[in-house]
Amino acid sequence: MTPTPLPRPLRRRVVAWLAAACLLPLRALGFERNPGFVPTSIDAALAAAGMDGAIESEAIVLKAPDVAENSAIVHVEITSTLPDTEFIYLFAEKNPQPMVAEFRRLPGMDPFVAVRIKMAESAHLRAVVRAGGRFYYRRQETRVTLGGCAG
Repeated sequence: MTPTPLPRPLRRRVVAWLAAACLLPLRALGFERNPGFVPTSIDAALAAAGMDGAIESEAIVLKAPDVAENSAIVHVEITSTLPDTEFIYLFAEKNPQPMVAEFRRLPGMDPFVAVRIKMAESAHLRAVVRAGGRFYYRRQETRVTLGGCAG
């Protein structure tokens, strides 16, 4: 005996309900579209995300290669020793979308992230950390030999 399919209108409502049930928890965790991901300049992306007044800090360690052989795979590590670190963001200044990563630090987690990113061309990488309600940053230049993403 084969099961009878749901009528089309009912099937659409079930699919819509399932999508809403799955997406709402993601929004509650902060996985909504961040204005910093809008394709624009680094200054506009920082301003849109409310980070334009960030203070440079030695308490952030940004490890990235000085020269990346393949900019399609650039390994970056960020560590924060700032107390009450809440978020860690990574920007690549000349990428079509400057904000390339956003990490929320949950209780019990070390304020450390390691990620591989693509870079459009040689540029400054900027790690921005939100700690205690304020923003701090660290900057480093990385030169690339092969472009990894197009505009």
